[in-house]
Amino acid sequence: MPPASLLDDLRHDGARRVAAWEGALFDAVGQGPARALAHALGKQPGAEPVLRAYLRLVQEAIGTAALRLAAPPSPGAPWTSFLERCLVQLVPALLPHASPDERLPLLVKLWNLGEGLRAEPAWVDRYVNACAGRVRSLGDVEAFLVETLRPVLTPAPPSTWQGPWAVTVLDLRLFHDEFLPGRLHLAAPTVLCVQDRRLPGVQIGVLLRPEGKSEALGLTDGLAAFDEPGELPAVAFEDQRATVAGRSVALPSLRRCAHHAIARAGFVAACALDSQRLWIVEAN
Repeated sequence: MPPASLLDDLRHDGARRVAAWEGALFDAVGQGPARALAHALGKQPGAEPVLRAYLRLVQEAIGTAALRLAAPPSPGAPWTSFLERCLVQLVPALLPHASPDERLPLLVKLWNLGEGLRAEPAWVDRYVNACAGRVRSLGDVEAFLVETLRPVLTPAPPSTWQGPWAVTVLDLRLFHDEFLPGRLHLAAPTVLCVQDRRLPGVQIGVLLRPEGKSEALGLTDGLAAFDEPGELPAVAFEDQRATVAGRSVALPSLRRCAHHAIARAGFVAACALDSQRLWIVEAN
C-alpha cells in the first residue's frame, strides 16, 4: 500500500488545484492500481519516488478527465482513453518488470504518448486502446504505437475492383456474447465501425487489412463516420452472393444482407439479419 501520508498529501493537493476534483476516484486508484504497484515494487531501490510520480500522474489525469475509472471496465464498456488504460492496468502490471533506472523515464514517456493520442481525432485513441492488449513491455509502447497506427494512417491507393477476390468471415460474438451487427460505417480509410443493432452506443472496430488479414479490434466507442472522396463501385447482394463492380463474388451462408459498407481501398463489409458474423469481401 502506498504510504498514507503520500496519498493524503496528493489528495489534498488535488482538491486545492483542481476545480472538479474527484477525491473518491483518487482513493479508489490508491486502493486498487496504486496498491498493486506498491506491492509489486516492494522495497526495491527507488520504489517510493516511482509511486509518488505515478500518483502525481493519476492526480493530473483525474484533473484533465483522462482518467475516470479505477479498474478495468466491465465487458461492453470501453476505456476512457489509452492513457487511462496505461495508468490503471499497464503500469501496475508491467512497470515493476522494468529496471529501476528506467521506471521514471517510462512514466514520463507514457504520459507524453497518452496525451499525444488525446490530441488526435477520437477514433485514433480508441483504435489504439482496442489493440493495447498486445503490449507486453512498457519499453515497447512507442514501437507498438508506430506498428499499430501505420496501417490506418498511411493512405491506401484506391482499388481498381478488378479482383481476384477473397472473402474473410469474422465472428463478432467472440467480443460480446449478445452483439448483433447492425449499421456499418468507415471511421478511417481502413477502419470499420460495426454498430450493435439493439444496444445503442455499443460498437466493434474492425481493421481492414489485405491478404485476408482483416481483424476485429474489440469493443470501442466514438468511431464517427468518415467520408472518403471519390466514386464507389456498384454493389448488390443476392442469396449467398454479391456483385461488386459488375463481378460476382460468392458469400457462403450470407442469405440476406442487412447492412454493408464500402472502403475505396478495396473492401466491402456486410452483415446479415440472422447472424453475429461479418463478411468482408476483398479485391486483391
